[in-house]
Amino acid sequence: MDVDRYVPRTWLALAGLVGAFAFLGAAVTYFVMERDERPPDESSADVGFLQDMLDHHEQALTLSAWELQNGTTPAAQMFAREVLQQQSWEMGQMQRQLDQWGYARQDRSPMAMDWMGMATAPDEMPGLASDAELEALREAEGAEADALFMALMEDHHRGGVSMAAAAAEQASDPWVRDLAGRMARNQAIEINEMQAARERAGLDASPDGYEPGPFPDHGDGGEMPDSEDMDHSNG
Repeated sequence: MDVDRYVPRTWLALAGLVGAFAFLGAAVTYFVMERDERPPDESSADVGFLQDMLDHHEQALTLSAWELQNGTTPAAQMFAREVLQQQSWEMGQMQRQLDQWGYARQDRSPMAMDWMGMATAPDEMPGLASDAELEALREAEGAEADALFMALMEDHHRGGVSMAAAAAEQASDPWVRDLAGRMARNQAIEINEMQAARERAGLDASPDGYEPGPFPDHGDGGEMPDSEDMDHSNG
């Protein structure tokens, strides 16, 4: 056997094999990256959550605007301004993500919360104020408006926490999971803060025009976050 001739051929073969594996690895990496960059399906928890939460946030802005117009209690006015600022920003983020994925908000499913196994009409999502409650807040003035706003916003946050907690568990996109998790934490904390502020201000917990509603778990047996164990973050 000619060793001098055999060794170079062996190294050439090995080099070719290494090159083949390198090409295969690059091809697999490219495939995985391309797959991961594909937008979630239109029926996914990612898309459904963003579309539903946009509608949910929109009503929060309406409640806050009427509180700033009709209320007088500084604490309630402060919460209204915070909701307008934070949820307007979140709406912009959610709308931008849907746009990047090629989904229009108006093309949403006729049933809200179907993605979390709790299909319901969009205007009956947990936490949303009824038409009668909205009218009552629009017509209320002074401390009456403050008390009604705080009660409605606490319920609104409870519904939002339930939806966001479900999305934080079920969404496939890391950005959506992170956003939903922060929403759930922040709104759970704000519920406690609003309750304490309402008590300090002596506002009625069950004002005229307020109709408390049920707040079921988010469909998979999980529980909403415990706001007492969380740090407040406006991120």
